Amino acid sequence: MSAPDAALVARLLRVNAARAAAASLDDEEARLDSESGCGRALAVYGTLAPGECNHAQLAHLGGSWSAGTVRGHRTVRRFPAFTWDQKAPPVPVMVLVADGLRAHWPQLDAFEGRDYRRILVPVEDCAAAVIANLYAAVVPVDFTRRQPRQ
Repeated sequence: MSAPDAALVARLLRVNAARAAAASLDDEEARLDSESGCGRALAVYGTLAPGECNHAQLAHLGGSWSAGTVRGHRTVRRFPAFTWDQKAPPVPVMVLVADGLRAHWPQLDAFEGRDYRRILVPVEDCAAAVIANLYAAVVPVDFTRRQPRQ
């Protein structure tokens, strides 16, 4: 996928804002899911990736993995953290596409906890998905200064 168009980014921003406010845009999310399959796609940039320490949270789901990029800022605090920013450089991610994700979101949300929020992001350079869920840091990554490792 090349860079997403402004209309798609606006749709994703609306859905993400509703999720952050614990509001509902179920119709819009359902349309995005029917168009892109985003309900069964997760982009990971840290410990959930294959071979990483928390991959067991996803391994039982099967599905397929492919490489892609998401524009934003990544750092490591206590754990990896990411903030989506369409104007930022691409960050490598691994994308899982698995039917079982739809039923597994509540468990993953609980596992990620209050420091992360599940958002929808456009994935570039990936054959498997063009829109995926991603756990973004609630406290944005400050890319204007070096992030301390904790």
